Amino acid sequence: MVYQELANRIARALSDALTGLGVSGEAGIFEDRTLAGFRDATTDKEAPPVWGKGIQLIAPPRDWGITCLIAPEVASHQMVDQLVELQQKLGKKKAKRQFAKLVNPRAAELAKELTARVDRAALPEFSRIEAEGIYINFYFDPRVMCERVLAEVLREGERYGAGSRKSERVMIEFSQPNTHKQFHIGHLRNVLIGSALANLYTFAGYPVVRANYYGDHGIHVAKALWGFKELHEAKLPAGEDALSFLGRVYAEVERKLASLEGTENLAALEARHLQVLAALDDASSDYYALWQETRQWCIDSFHSIYEELGVQFDTEFFESEVQAEAQQVVAELLAKRIAQRETQGDYAGTVFVDFAELSAPELGKMVLQRSDGTTLYQTKELVLARRKFTGTFRRAASDDTGGPIDTSLYVVGSEQKLYFKQIFKILEAWGFPQAHRCHHISYELVQLGGGKMSSREGTTVAYRDFVNEAIARARKLTADRGITQDTEGIAHQVALGAIKYAFLKVDPSKTIVFDWDQAFSFDGNAGPYLQYAFARAQKLIADFDPPISETTIIPDSYQPEPQEAELCRVIADFPERSRMALAQSAPSLVANYLYELTRAFTTFYDTCPVLRAEEPVRTFRRSLVFAFVLVLTLGGRKLLGLDLPSEM
Repeated sequence: MVYQELANRIARALSDALTGLGVSGEAGIFEDRTLAGFRDATTDKEAPPVWGKGIQLIAPPRDWGITCLIAPEVASHQMVDQLVELQQKLGKKKAKRQFAKLVNPRAAELAKELTARVDRAALPEFSRIEAEGIYINFYFDPRVMCERVLAEVLREGERYGAGSRKSERVMIEFSQPNTHKQFHIGHLRNVLIGSALANLYTFAGYPVVRANYYGDHGIHVAKALWGFKELHEAKLPAGEDALSFLGRVYAEVERKLASLEGTENLAALEARHLQVLAALDDASSDYYALWQETRQWCIDSFHSIYEELGVQFDTEFFESEVQAEAQQVVAELLAKRIAQRETQGDYAGTVFVDFAELSAPELGKMVLQRSDGTTLYQTKELVLARRKFTGTFRRAASDDTGGPIDTSLYVVGSEQKLYFKQIFKILEAWGFPQAHRCHHISYELVQLGGGKMSSREGTTVAYRDFVNEAIARARKLTADRGITQDTEGIAHQVALGAIKYAFLKVDPSKTIVFDWDQAFSFDGNAGPYLQYAFARAQKLIADFDPPISETTIIPDSYQPEPQEAELCRVIADFPERSRMALAQSAPSLVANYLYELTRAFTTFYDTCPVLRAEEPVRTFRRSLVFAFVLVLTLGGRKLLGLDLPSEM
């Protein structure tokens, strides 16, 4: 990447300058630098990544360049004897504060000395090099950098910013819906985060397995089936979506149970639901047949949703398929003395893990098997983990990863943080080395006006109702904008693009408060704003074949306008921003980067005529637009799954 190569050359130039000052022993401080996130050295605001703690990009609105904070480190090495003396007199804490006051003046002098000694001929990409206090700033020549960045983007094409092939196999488990329950907008957030993370890992070069785990067995299924049969005669109303209807039936049964609180009828009804649950394991029962039929309705509905969202899975797990294996896991954990059986009291026969026995008392206890011999959801979770780590799971024909999983990501709501800490601790005690490469990717709630959702209370915002509302709004927008070609198709693209972007731009650790007007804005941080810019840009590069040689992209005598240089600057940030998003498991970093990119393009579009420009400036500007479209396609469509219509 352009920045990495320039940072390496800056390090070499500064090492040579240090040697010239007789500080050759400090040259090694530039070695073994790794890519990481950082805060801008001059504004203390979030900024692009850093190449080690010494060299980092200068963040806007300051001029485009790289800053180096190596002078204080060298000065500290030179003054280490004074630090020792201060520690002896004042103690470590006071000595550290006093030492900083002594180091900074020396570091500022050293920054000036190094700036004067840097071999500028070795750094032709920089128009000026300046000392600013304890910093050394290297400011780019906009023309040279525009050449370098555009040449790389056009040369790499769809591989721009992509990582090299890795061997570590990554499974990302997401969606995990329950059959016979409503698929709501909270589930939608899960799907979008999981899919975007899978795309990020794939783009970075990892073999990725996208996994889904259906909760198709359990008391919630028994309640929904009882309600469907007893309250609705097992008939699906004409024109009803099966999944939505069954979800409403489940909520109806929960309300009925709540109304019986404190009465004898409650215990009788709960007992009946347990009988239905037992019938799900009896292939000869009527409830078993009804379960199989309605289960398939739900799975078909889920697949329809995934197809609409452009999401695919490589493997699917079903809770109902791991019942017998769960008993085997309990026996194995007992044999290994990871779990223990309660021998007395009301809970005699219960199998549980006491994490105090695993040197983690803060995790409490986790039950794996009830006293009646039935297992719980967490027991089945352990079955799935064993399948993952031993490679014994079904794969779709499209999945060629093969073999055991090395890293496993679980995209699940933040309320399950303790649960996953417990699961990972059990896996560690069980002897799976992958336990240290299991990660819970948590996310917060989605709110739409009425506050927190609950499938039990029937207060969920159904996915289908939500998307239908979005499509209706998008139809009006396309009509208002005079779109006449493929109006329905574009309305769907705008609707889903608005929803996806509105969900993905928010950091997973924060609650989404969804606002329809903001989500469909053509002027703010919203999906349609990006889509509109994409459509405008496409018209500027129709039938354009961009040059790929640096020397033909920009005229020798031409100095880019500030808006051109700024757009190029943001384009150059894409590889590092996508890596940051991967490192932090935060697709929101990509989404908000795309907003910055689109703002830079819009400013460029409004101030720099493209098709009316004279050659060779016109070719340069079209190349810039081509690079913008490419990066927006990579970040928007390939990583976030946004639809980008050619007409808006």
